[in-house]
Amino acid sequence: MRVAVAGGTGLAGRHVVGELRAAGHEPVVLARSNGVDVTTGQGLAEALAGVEAVIDVTNAATLSRRKAVAFFEAASRHLLAAGERAGVRHHVVLSIVGIERVGHGYYQGRSARSRSWRAARSRGRCCGRRSSTSSPTSSSTACPARWR
Repeated sequence: MRVAVAGGTGLAGRHVVGELRAAGHEPVVLARSNGVDVTTGQGLAEALAGVEAVIDVTNAATLSRRKAVAFFEAASRHLLAAGERAGVRHHVVLSIVGIERVGHGYYQGRSARSRSWRAARSRGRCCGRRSSTSSPTSSSTACPARWR
């Protein structure tokens, strides 16, 4: 299966890409270094061609609430819209357990991303919640087995 990983060069993303390869899937890394900018949508249409699933593990290097919310909302909006146009069947986003209860800058951005994905929920969308004690590829973030 061709699976796009938004943030595939980052801390969590490189582990997701490695696990996908080990499982025999074809990861497509969505990153600015590969000509794809999820905050503007640049390169998404081309990168998502033939992709069956998108995994969003993007991150913003800011503690500012305004910047974090803007980043995560824009990334979510572009990934969901481009995925819809490309016929992507499955969308997965990495979130944090209890994020909606944290009122600090960066975490408000992460919470905004979770809300965006939940609002867009339809067939094939999954919001994997991760605790601080689970690894990026642990079963606590796995979506239903029928997606594999």
